[in-house]
Amino acid sequence: MSTFLTYCNTKQFFTNKWKGDELDNSFYLSDWELKKYGISRLQLESMPQFIKVDHNRYNIQGVNEIDISLYTPSGKKLEPLHLFMLDCLKVADLPLSVATTAYWITFIKHRNNYINKFFKVDTFSGRVHTPISGMSKLIRPYLLLKGEHTTSFDVAQMQPTLLANILFEAIGKNDFSDAIFSGIDIYSMLQQKSNLESRDKAKKIFFQILFGRPTNEMETLFANADFIKWINWYKSIIDVRNPRQGKNYNNLAWILQNTEVGIMSEIWQSLAKQQILFLTVHDEIICPLSKSTQVKTTIETTLKKHFNSFKINEKLVHTIQAKAN
Repeated sequence: MSTFLTYCNTKQFFTNKWKGDELDNSFYLSDWELKKYGISRLQLESMPQFIKVDHNRYNIQGVNEIDISLYTPSGKKLEPLHLFMLDCLKVADLPLSVATTAYWITFIKHRNNYINKFFKVDTFSGRVHTPISGMSKLIRPYLLLKGEHTTSFDVAQMQPTLLANILFEAIGKNDFSDAIFSGIDIYSMLQQKSNLESRDKAKKIFFQILFGRPTNEMETLFANADFIKWINWYKSIIDVRNPRQGKNYNNLAWILQNTEVGIMSEIWQSLAKQQILFLTVHDEIICPLSKSTQVKTTIETTLKKHFNSFKINEKLVHTIQAKAN
């Protein structure tokens, strides 16, 4: 029983990794896991340590022990490119003066023996999840790679730009694609149309609408919204390529993330061939400062194959890092 409780607490620890030290996400327990430990669902839900949050999803309380060896992340089998990325993760560090989370401290403590436990390629779209992708934006600027300060690049409005391409191919000229192709900040545009207090709030709502169930909510924000009708249609049909069959509203999330992973994988592959260390946060590349010119050129070369226009954001985080030291 104690091993089962430790396993569940370890799983909860990994499930909540991106939330710092606060418990914010429930973890899923399958029938197979319960059978492995000889526990019935009825027994589980009668234990005082478990709080049922949703169907087969729980939080555990009153258990302090974790055992990294008990945990195996679900996900796709790692390919050679992922192994290079995993090696890069091994040489990522933060200055001692930077306050971190219990998860990061555990990662540093165990990565020499259990690095694979901290690296996952999800089965939905192939996105890579690591302690870096789950790290707070406030901490990431201080990252070091093999002791060297880093800088980072990301594609401005990556998901909206991908959506603009998809919409243009599907229905031709439309308001959304026109806005993106003309360089308009779609989040600021939505903020103004909705009288929202911030661009970040507009961005959050934008993704909630796009990735949630079909809705006409955005038709009130955009005139002649044929693209909304297409989005709602696409989220209502069966796309056999979507791994989450039965959840058609995930179609748009899948095609956007899957397309993003395909483009970013080209960039990752090119960097690996050049033996340039890098870390990733989905469409963001973090690299040693000394390699910034090569990395930016590599990103631009790849993006030109897929987009007629794009903007790369560069964060000169070394100036922030210098203050931390």
